[in-house]
Amino acid sequence: MKNILILTDFSKKSWNSILYALSLFQKGNCNFYMLHAQNIHESEFRNNKKAIPLKTKFEILNDKIEATQLKGIHSFTPIESKNNILEATRFYVNEKKIDLIVIGTNGLCPNEKKQANSISEDIITKVKCSVLVVPMEARFKGLKEIAFPTDFTNFYEAKLLQNLTSLSNYSEALLRFLFLSKKEVTLNKEQQWNKETLHDYFKNQPHGFHVEVNQNFEVSIEKFINEMKIDLVVMIAKNLNLFEQILFRPKVTTINYYSKLPFLILH
Repeated sequence: MKNILILTDFSKKSWNSILYALSLFQKGNCNFYMLHAQNIHESEFRNNKKAIPLKTKFEILNDKIEATQLKGIHSFTPIESKNNILEATRFYVNEKKIDLIVIGTNGLCPNEKKQANSISEDIITKVKCSVLVVPMEARFKGLKEIAFPTDFTNFYEAKLLQNLTSLSNYSEALLRFLFLSKKEVTLNKEQQWNKETLHDYFKNQPHGFHVEVNQNFEVSIEKFINEMKIDLVVMIAKNLNLFEQILFRPKVTTINYYSKLPFLILH
């Protein structure tokens, strides 16, 4: 059984993230905790102008969940916190032994100057828990193709590999390891060893290795996503430089994967 914390402000993007999570784990038996806390970045979590009591909002949300065919046999627990969203998330990750945080966004738009201070980035970088970021336009259509950007410089711990294994087994997805480089390079001994370790670990599961060369990693990701019809991008939280450029500080403004593709950041 998984313990999943969904951050909600009762908006459309928040409801979409709930639907995506229910779809992703529809074959499982999960404890969903629906957390509403104080806003710290108005760019993402905005106060509802209508003075609807919070209890009523949770009741309406529960009714919507009950009405969907995705409800399954999961349990749902509403949580109200007077702390800000970051403090509340940290507390309940420990309190409820959370395995995954789910957060909806309007789309990690590279044109927004406030993006670097978004709740998504704070949660990913300041809370020690895996995070699923679900853009407003993301729709679950199954997981057939999972992309895993890497530079093969980190040895991936067993728990992280197990998370990938779980995703791959659950959906029979093809896991594609994508080596990103700004110029043509030959892997050093450590990188080659890490690559071979990944290959050995996933030898009984469908996977492949790919290379994209471009000065801007987000261009490489965009090209790969479109060519391979990627359904989900998985990244390691420790690789700060890589995922911050791809998710939060892109140099190219013409990419569009921000608005439709979910990202799973593993701790």
